[in-house]
Amino acid sequence: MLFVFLDGVGLGANDAATNPLAAAAMPFLRGVLGGPLTRDLNELDEETLVYRRLDATLGVEGLPQSATGQTTLLTGVNGALAMGRHYGPWPGPTLKALLQHGTLFEDGARRRGAVLANAYPPPYFEHLGGRRQRPNAPVVAAMAAGVELRDLDAYRAGQAVAPDVGGGRLLGFDANLAPQSAAAAGAVLLHLAKGASFVFLDVWPTDALGHARDFAGAVALLGRLDELLAVLFAGGVTVVVTSDHGNLEDVASGHHTRNPVPLLAAGPRAAEFGVARSLLDVAPAVRRVWGEPPRA
Repeated sequence: MLFVFLDGVGLGANDAATNPLAAAAMPFLRGVLGGPLTRDLNELDEETLVYRRLDATLGVEGLPQSATGQTTLLTGVNGALAMGRHYGPWPGPTLKALLQHGTLFEDGARRRGAVLANAYPPPYFEHLGGRRQRPNAPVVAAMAAGVELRDLDAYRAGQAVAPDVGGGRLLGFDANLAPQSAAAAGAVLLHLAKGASFVFLDVWPTDALGHARDFAGAVALLGRLDELLAVLFAGGVTVVVTSDHGNLEDVASGHHTRNPVPLLAAGPRAAEFGVARSLLDVAPAVRRVWGEPPRA
């Protein structure tokens, strides 16, 4: 099971002048879905390919935030209701408590293993836990489940992926580090999925580009993600792609939105995601892929 998490990617207007998702070529996804990832795209329900628009508001007023949305995706528990509001970007004590047990990382670790596939540079480890580097929800959940964070040595060995999927973000930390193409990143993820029940990639730069109002950077990253997904969707494993809240689709504002977010599922058990309508439905669908019974 591969989970590609796109931070801050919602479904906005089909307007190439304002929405990077409408402007980016993304030939693979446009081909399989019949158009760009915008609010106008029709949902799709096939045996090995599902596309849904998910409600990211969690029944709470205000703009959805990363910590509550990500906690919900990883647990199936409504993080915003637990907090009494949307909260982010980093989880505080209430959300960290939810992420200690009952996460997809813990579930995967109990089966054949769980992997957080991101490669983290040396400064991340040096400052992790301090005010300069607070862990996000995936890192909190992974560490609580005993999942080791991967470093640049893992990246060099073909056992980890850059968060910007070949965009060069890691290269500044080591002059001798070779770039990794999007297709190569896809091959790494498929290899990791052969040895683990749950492989999670945190593509957090999508949200950062939205906040920076970097239209060109967003279009470039979306193009690389299209190349990545072309490899993953042909890999014979179940893949789910989704987000926690909107942002990038309205890059001119630089703020989060209440727009729905996309859910794409491909592979042999993609149909398990067909009933998904909100962030709350993602973790239960992953567990159905594994054949686990519903939780109370």
